Formats: sequence, C-alpha cells, structure tokens
Amino acid sequence: MNTKISLILLFLSFNLLVRAQKNELKTITENDLRAHLEFVSSDYLQGRDFNSEVPGLEITANYLKAQCMKMGLKPGVEGYFQHVEMVSVLPDFKNTFCKLLDADRNELYSDSDIFSLGGSEKLDTITGDVVFAGYGWYNDKTKYNDTEGMNLKGKVVLVMTRNLESVKEGGKIEANTEMRKMQKAMMGGAKAIILVPDPMNDNASILKEIKKYSSGGMFHLKDDKSRLSVPMQMIFGTEQLANEILKETGKTLADLQKEINESGSPKSFEVKECKAQIQLAKETISIDGKNVIAIVEGSDPVLKNECVVISAHYDHIGMNENGEVYNGADDNGTGTVALLEIAEAFQGMKTKPKRSIVFVWVTAEEKGLFGSNYYSQHPVIPLANTLADINLDMVGRSAENEPEKGDEMSKQLAGPNGLYIVSGKQSSELMKISDEVCKELGLVPSDDLTKEFLTRSDYFHFYKNGVPILGLSTGMHDDYHKTTDEIEKIDFTKMKRVAQYSFLVAYQVANQKNRITVDNPEE
Repeated sequence: MNTKISLILLFLSFNLLVRAQKNELKTITENDLRAHLEFVSSDYLQGRDFNSEVPGLEITANYLKAQCMKMGLKPGVEGYFQHVEMVSVLPDFKNTFCKLLDADRNELYSDSDIFSLGGSEKLDTITGDVVFAGYGWYNDKTKYNDTEGMNLKGKVVLVMTRNLESVKEGGKIEANTEMRKMQKAMMGGAKAIILVPDPMNDNASILKEIKKYSSGGMFHLKDDKSRLSVPMQMIFGTEQLANEILKETGKTLADLQKEINESGSPKSFEVKECKAQIQLAKETISIDGKNVIAIVEGSDPVLKNECVVISAHYDHIGMNENGEVYNGADDNGTGTVALLEIAEAFQGMKTKPKRSIVFVWVTAEEKGLFGSNYYSQHPVIPLANTLADINLDMVGRSAENEPEKGDEMSKQLAGPNGLYIVSGKQSSELMKISDEVCKELGLVPSDDLTKEFLTRSDYFHFYKNGVPILGLSTGMHDDYHKTTDEIEKIDFTKMKRVAQYSFLVAYQVANQKNRITVDNPEE
C-alpha cells in the first residue's frame, strides 16, 4: 500500500478510535487520581518499603487488591497476589569495623563507622596491605593516572571521592565516577576499595543517601542461579579513618589532596606501617514480596490468549533516620494510581478488546527491578503472546516549559505537553500508534530518556525478552528520592492525559485484527 495512503488511513482510524472510546476516557478523572494518590502517598504508609514499623507496602498491596475486586477485575493469579520470594542481606553495623594493625598484628586504630555495598550473604573478612591512590582516577585525554606503576593485587585501596577535574570545577560527587574507580581497582586485582569524602567537598550528602540505601539491605530473588557475586568490596569510610591510615606520612588527607591539585600529578604510594583488617557482618532474612495482577479478558475466543501488559511499580524507599517519610507521590504513586484508572476504563467497556489486558503492579522495583524480573519468568500469559508492555513510572510532574535540547535532558522534567517514552523501537508499527495517540491528545513525545534509562525501570525485563516496550515518564526532578516528593507538586491534568494515552495505545494494540509486527527485534 502507498505509504501516504497508509498514514491517512491510520490517522482516520485514530479519530474514530478516540470518538468510539470517549465514554471510557471520561472515567479517567483527576478527582479519582487525586483520591487514590492521597492514600498511596500518605505518611501513614511510611514510604511503602519493606521491613517498616507500619507495613505500608503490604497495606498498599491490599488496597490495590481491594480496588481490583471492587471493579470486578479477574484475578491474574489466585487472590491477585503473585508471591515474589526474595532474600534480603542486611548490614550488621554493630559488628562491622575496620581495624589498622601493625607488623605484629597489634591494633593501632579501630573504626566502626564504615559500610559497604554488595558482597556475599556471609560475614566478609578482608585483610591486606593498604595503597593510597589519590582519587583512584585515570583521564584518557591527559593521561593522569592515580594507579600508574602501583601494584594493587591483593591490596586494600584508599581513594577520595570525585576527581581532579571535578574538584577544580566545583562538581558534585557522581555515582558513575565512583563506580568507575571500583571497576579500575577490581581490574587491578584489589581486595577492596575504601572510598572516603575528599576534604574539599562541602557536600557529601550522596554518601548519606548511599548509607541509607545500604541499610535497607541488598535484595535478590530466592534461588537465583544467574546472580553474580562481586569479587571486590566497595567500602565507604570517613576522612578520620583515612588520616589514621596516612599517619606515618605526617600528612593528612587534606594535605595530600592539596598537593595533588596544585601539582596536577598523582601522589600515590603503598602504606608501609599498617595493614587493614575489615569485617563486614551481615544478617540474612527472607522476604515475601507481592506483585498484584488483574486481567480484563479479551472478547475474542482465540485472541484472548494474547495480551498487552500495562505495568507500574508500587514500592518506594521508606523513611530516613530522622523519621521523615519518603512518600514517593510521583515515584511511583502516580504510575500506581494511573494504572487503577486505566483498569477501570477497560473494565467498564461493554465490548472488551479482542486481546486480554494484563495489569501488573510490581514490587521491589527500588531494590533492583525484582518484581518485574519475577513476572518475566512467571508471566500469566506467555511472553511470546505478550504484544507490548506499557510501563508507567513517574508520570505526574510538569515543568512550566518544554526543556531545551542538550546534554542534561535526562535530568529535566517535560513541559505541560511533553511525555518521555523509553523504547527500543522494536516495532515501528507500535511507534506509529504511539505517535498518533500523542497527536490526538496533544502530547509531545520524546525519546531523550531512552539511552540512559533503558535498563532502569520495569520495562527492561520485557525488553530483554523481546517484548516491545513503551516506558512512560514525565521526567526527573529535584524531588526524586527526596522527602519533598509530595502530592502538592503533582500535575493531575498531565497524569490524566498519560493515563488516557496508555488506554488508547493498549486498546489499539489489543483490538486490531493482526498482532503488531516486530520489525526491529532486540538481539
């Protein structure tokens, strides 16, 4: 068929589609979205995390189940709950320490104010000589190399946060930079890396956030044979610990940082007078997570065995050490309650779409996408018969204006009409459907999050298994994973439009005669 004629027919079909589904779209209301979100993002739920004093995550799961029952949705699994068995490895801070020993193994200093990420489920003990490696950094352009000529094999490597360029520019601590240091030390055969705040950094809040994340435990699916253990530990320590390690030099960490910055060259060396003995104690507990799954069964006796999945995670990150609640109104209260409204719109249809619609509220996204990982291994309709996954994650915020194109697009909110859509573009047909729905609703789609975020939300486990995805978000903001992510900042009009978009795309994919073509499969 002539391409121009094909596009005209597609456009006309969407005009008819929107008119035909006008009544269903009306059921998606700002008032209902607000009412659900007032509950889901309330202080009472203590941030929808595991192991909280009030079981807010469990309460949220029961709330979603109750809403599904009220709407008359068919359970996707018995009782709506798909049980996701996980293991949580919690740090035992009381029995965690770093001791400095002399050549005769006499204790010189002991510090219990350390923590780590990753590692085994068992108690880890690490003993080794210490190497001071400045920033632990290598610059490809300038050839600055903190570990040049240093033997790291079997050593404990002490490094500072940031790097030479970042400090000079007044930059913040960046997680990617610090992880590259860990990778470099690991490739050199180091046993562990001790990362301490560099003295010139006046804001080490990210380290507090990492410690909070660490205190929540490292999760993995029970009996996960594919889980890889990290052969090296990243340990977070204090400037005081660093100064004790460097005592023999007569210089402090601040002195050495100043020398590095002024000379523009490394000041790395092996510490002769002490060894590090590190103990990382753990506590292992079993966790029963719950995916909440409901279905609107397709009206075609054959095609109902195929489906479109619409998903959103309902967990968040709990509370901080001061008792303040991370309510996660946008992350991901918005996706959670939008999915309720989309489900209600489909359930209210007199004639259901030919294929089934599967609604999945997944757990443990914040712990590592474990709920969606489990669903991908135990789908209610096989992934081979899953035509697409539409995932909603942070869909309730708007900037005053659309952001200008640039390097920082991944950190910016979309404007009043903007919608970020993460997609591997496996199906050009699905992308055309998406574009036409956006046009009908006055939304402006952007794929500027795709490169950075393709692996960072629940759609990833569909994508990696060959299912076309549309990952919806209105973008990042300064309240992300902060206690300020509150309902007062939500744009309910924008939320409603994203929910309507999801309904219309899912309906078109589920109701057309032939399944969408995957013409650019993930390899």
